[in-house]
Amino acid sequence: MQAFFSSLSPDWGLLILRLGVAIVFFAHGLPKIKNVGNIAGFFKQAGIPLAGLSAWVVSLLETFGPILLVLGLGTRIVGLGMAIAMLVAIVVVKIRMAKVGFAGQGGQGGWEFEFILGVAALALVFTGAGAVSLDAGLGW
Repeated sequence: MQAFFSSLSPDWGLLILRLGVAIVFFAHGLPKIKNVGNIAGFFKQAGIPLAGLSAWVVSLLETFGPILLVLGLGTRIVGLGMAIAMLVAIVVVKIRMAKVGFAGQGGQGGWEFEFILGVAALALVFTGAGAVSLDAGLGW
């Protein structure tokens, strides 16, 4: 059993992490890119500066960032953007606007989902994409 686990490469684990993060962000980014005007209105209501520009940045990040993660291209930069987006979502939307705790209560969700996505994205900032990536091929 130990031989099996010692033969596993952390690089394959990073590929799995990148794919998981990419799938979830893409699922949430696709509706945003189709309705950027609505996202901008929500951002304005939430008090996010430069709401129109911010809506485009987040929509593009959550739609095209996942494609870059799957390829393992620009992983650290994309991961940083995603981690920042989740931090803003937690602080502005979940805590300030919705006033929910970490796990929520009374049927209202908390911010644990955004937290784990942010942590996973931040992990990619520190680890990079791994050997199974275009980043590795480019020497990044």
